Amino acid sequence: MPHETLQDESTNGRRTSLLSFYLATLLSAIALSVVGSDQPLRKPLLSLAVAGAGAAVWFLLRFLRSNDERERQINYRRVSVSIPFRGWVYPLLWSFCGALA
Repeated sequence: MPHETLQDESTNGRRTSLLSFYLATLLSAIALSVVGSDQPLRKPLLSLAVAGAGAAVWFLLRFLRSNDERERQINYRRVSVSIPFRGWVYPLLWSFCGALA
């Protein structure tokens, strides 16, 4: 039983870290999207976006460190694929959506 309890606690910790990462990323994205439309709150919103991005990086690192070696290799491959996707595809989609409007 103690081994199962320990495994459940580590699984819950990883899920919490991953959920926190997603929420911080969402918060940062929402703050950045609102920055352009609301000039009086520009500085606080940019601060919120930077803080959200920093928290997202911290939660992602916390999640990656909690995994064993096999899971780390899988997650590093996922991250190495997602970074170029985010850097190239998102801007293309954003400009395409802007051209439609």
